[in-house]
Amino acid sequence: MKDLELFIYPKNRLHQTDLDLAASLHDLAQREIVDKRLEFKEDYDKLLKPSLAKLMVEMGLQRMFWPESLGGEEHNGPEASYTVVAALEQVGRGDIGVSFLVAHSLALQAALAMRENLNQEACARFAPLFCEGKDPVIVSFLLPVFGDDGKAPAWRGKAFQVRAMSKNGVWKLEGKGVRPTCSGVDAQLFGAWCAVDGEDQPAFILVPGDASGITRGPEFKKTGLAASRNAEVNLAGVEVPAENCLFRGELEYRRLLSWFWLGLSATTVGGLLAAYQILKEWGDNRVIKGKDSVFKENPLTGALMGEIAQDISMSRLLAYDLAGILADPGTFGDAGSEGVNTYALMIVHQNLATAERAIHRTMELMASAGYAKEWQLERYWRDLKTVQCYLGSHELAKHDFSRWFYGARTL
Repeated sequence: MKDLELFIYPKNRLHQTDLDLAASLHDLAQREIVDKRLEFKEDYDKLLKPSLAKLMVEMGLQRMFWPESLGGEEHNGPEASYTVVAALEQVGRGDIGVSFLVAHSLALQAALAMRENLNQEACARFAPLFCEGKDPVIVSFLLPVFGDDGKAPAWRGKAFQVRAMSKNGVWKLEGKGVRPTCSGVDAQLFGAWCAVDGEDQPAFILVPGDASGITRGPEFKKTGLAASRNAEVNLAGVEVPAENCLFRGELEYRRLLSWFWLGLSATTVGGLLAAYQILKEWGDNRVIKGKDSVFKENPLTGALMGEIAQDISMSRLLAYDLAGILADPGTFGDAGSEGVNTYALMIVHQNLATAERAIHRTMELMASAGYAKEWQLERYWRDLKTVQCYLGSHELAKHDFSRWFYGARTL
């Protein structure tokens, strides 16, 4: 972990418990994921699922926000944003896909159990699933998608995938060919942002994965995020109690996403830190033929390596800057405010774009070893690229930025 300290961050803002957690997660990720990668590759049952269980259950990440009275850690003040970054950059260094799943769980916890906006009824209903079980709880979101086919209800240039109707204390949900953000095969909980029949205000409804009326399609064939075994899901007359509607307002929805973007920003930094360690070993040990020069001492390669280090440094600082914004709502506003949410979205897009560029440069420097599986670099590239795809179009996200900075309202 010592070489990663070269990339400075506001360490003074973290509690000792955060630093201890990060160190423990670094060691666990190294021992349980990195060191076993060559043997198990991307085997879900032998490598990824056991690693997720250790992180979520043994290390307590799925108990972090919930109240102590319900078995949680009650680390549920806004300053927990620093804990999220410190934790997920270490998890992401081990495996981007595993960190992607953890980010979903932490975002849902933050939306329900944050001290200033504690949803006591929802916490009492769902915390035992996270705090008392011995298995990791995989959370997935069913969010609006870019594009408007004129059939699905639209919202801010996106189309709802799920429709809901409330009647006699029950929510009834419908959705065909819905693409979750992760783990359509495995998720135990789906958080669905739904169009509500006859109403203008959407609803965020938590749906158990084993609810009657849910069917799951075959696992997608994909190149990245092996820990997320995704598939389309269909909801046909799925009924859940009224209490499963966690919130109706856009403020709470944006708050959920701000914490999710924070988790993905930190996950991206983890991938960059892993790429740095791979490139550092390469630069220390390779000699340029005919020059009798260590790779990193060549002026051209040294300059490119410096540029990559700059990208990593800026991305890490940006992730912690976002944590600082979420940690101080008195200064910057609620995590669900339009301004904070816009900054969260800008930062996650910026970090992912920077990671793509930095790892591209690293692969070029390493030539054929850059895309050879035994060096692992190609896995971080394709995992982060897959996250970028799930995040959605950067070009369309710029409309959100324009809404905030220039007051655009018709985009």
